[in-house]
Amino acid sequence: MKRLSVLALILCACLVPLAWAQQSAGPPHPGPQWLHRHQFMNAMPQTNGPAANLTFYGPASRAHGLKTWDLGHHPNGTWANLIGINNFGVAVGWGDVGGETRMVGVPLYGPDAGKWFDGGVSSEDVDGWSQEGGRISDTGLIVGGIKGGNGYAMAHVWTLHGAGFDLGTLEGDTGSVAIAINHSGTLIGGVSFLETDMAGEAHPVAWTPELGWHQGKPTITWKIHKLSTNGMEQPGAVFANGTLDWWGAWGVNDSGQIVGDGWDDAETIETAVVWSPIPGGQGWAVQQLPHQSSVGIIGYHKSTEALSINNRGEIAGDISIGDWWPALPALWRMSPTTHTWALTELPTLSGQQFGWNVAWSINENGDVVGESTPVCCDPDNWTVLATRWLTKDPSFVKAIGFPDGWSEAYAVNNLGIAVGVYRINGGPDQAFAAAIR
Repeated sequence: MKRLSVLALILCACLVPLAWAQQSAGPPHPGPQWLHRHQFMNAMPQTNGPAANLTFYGPASRAHGLKTWDLGHHPNGTWANLIGINNFGVAVGWGDVGGETRMVGVPLYGPDAGKWFDGGVSSEDVDGWSQEGGRISDTGLIVGGIKGGNGYAMAHVWTLHGAGFDLGTLEGDTGSVAIAINHSGTLIGGVSFLETDMAGEAHPVAWTPELGWHQGKPTITWKIHKLSTNGMEQPGAVFANGTLDWWGAWGVNDSGQIVGDGWDDAETIETAVVWSPIPGGQGWAVQQLPHQSSVGIIGYHKSTEALSINNRGEIAGDISIGDWWPALPALWRMSPTTHTWALTELPTLSGQQFGWNVAWSINENGDVVGESTPVCCDPDNWTVLATRWLTKDPSFVKAIGFPDGWSEAYAVNNLGIAVGVYRINGGPDQAFAAAIR
């Protein structure tokens, strides 16, 4: 991992000054698994008004002892959906800008707090792929997808000062999406896919930076790697009556670990996996995560999905007993003695195995955020509320609490600031931030 550490230092030196010096310059939904799932705390404002340059926030509300803020949307748009936030408090996601869907973002504090920016490139929906991803590293790199020249989604990287570039696809594929990036900006995870009129398949991929020199200056290019599925993609290899021919990498950490899953065309079976770096830079070894839970409501889960991994190797995601429903929040952790993974089913707001409950993101402190259905057991009620859990107390579950209509929390940084989306009375998606500690 020494090579990654050196690259991280170079990336920070090259990108952070650009990112922060030019935030105010301007330009240069739901998510990866969303595709097949359908859908300094003191620096945060403590009062309404001009304190800390945060007048852009709507009135703060309190629920369950937490503070939340209405971020609204880009000033030239009507809706926004925040998917990622870094440890400097810059949040990113998707939103409307002048009638076009683009990558958008907003710093939550600092001299440019509240000044929305956009990526300047169309990310109009392309078979559900192009609005995947939406993560930002601490170096200022933002990853996601745009509408490519061939009409398919293309993995794309932005920097806060406005530059952007495509990451490309595996040879022979038609499109790709960059889903996640680690804090240090040294590893990107995502998917490269082939879609034709006759068939489709998706491959889990990772991109890593390679250092070069041009005219006496350091340059960085990104290399795409196809992640091994070790035969699990073969018919009947994991599920007797299914083939896992669609795969994606949804979360990465600074240790080089990657999490994701494989699923079938019919979206009735899915298995979560973790890829761990092989010493010597020889790629990644894949390991299937368990379907059997040992804590919580014990039982075998037909489908599992790994969505986020922190630097301690704790994995957040979701599981289900049937064909995708009900979805239930999940946590995987490795035993330090046996080096085996254990699955814990996290509690839901309703206390029942009902509805839509997903753990989307986990930070380095063990804070987990996502969504949960608050009331059991009306099959016509698909209301969800932004929700938080704690790895140190797997029995803990609380609604983040704003607003009361419908909300989801997609990411949380190490300061305990979560971001996501809310909707009231069928209105357009609006962005929010919440201090969950």
